[in-house]
Amino acid sequence: MKIDPQHLAFANVVIRTEVKRLRQSGIIRRAEAEDMASEVMACLLEVWDRFDPERGSREAYINQVVSTRLVSLLRERSAQKRRARTEPIDTGDDRLEDRSWSGDAWLRRVDLRVDLNVAFSKLNPKQRAICDQLLRDLVSPAAKGMGVPRSTLRYAVTKIRQVFRDAGLEEYL
Repeated sequence: MKIDPQHLAFANVVIRTEVKRLRQSGIIRRAEAEDMASEVMACLLEVWDRFDPERGSREAYINQVVSTRLVSLLRERSAQKRRARTEPIDTGDDRLEDRSWSGDAWLRRVDLRVDLNVAFSKLNPKQRAICDQLLRDLVSPAAKGMGVPRSTLRYAVTKIRQVFRDAGLEEYL
């Protein structure tokens, strides 16, 4: 059975509307929308001969095929993400070398990391917790979250800064 232009136009509107809804809700990307719409239309044209007028209208059939195929495509995409393929890494591969971490810059960063670990080891557990909190929040929200006044927190930060100064990390405060 051949699809008439009126039903083809209706199918196109339904497909575009559903794909647009998925794109606007963030389920698919803009780049995927056209491919997904084309695939749904191809599927509809393949199964058009299976339409039975005794079971329902052509519009209902179009809506059913479109929604079913979109769900199938989304399931396939999700299944592809779950299938993890592992490949062995060749350590001699030049593509694995990060040029930004080569030379003196890399050594300075390693030295800095070691110095930071030494400085952190000199902090007591409460001071480490303050450092962790201040990485996420400003002083006022951190003080509120810890249940202490801001002045108390600032005094503790002063002591932490002194430990970093003694470790030679004053420029990173």
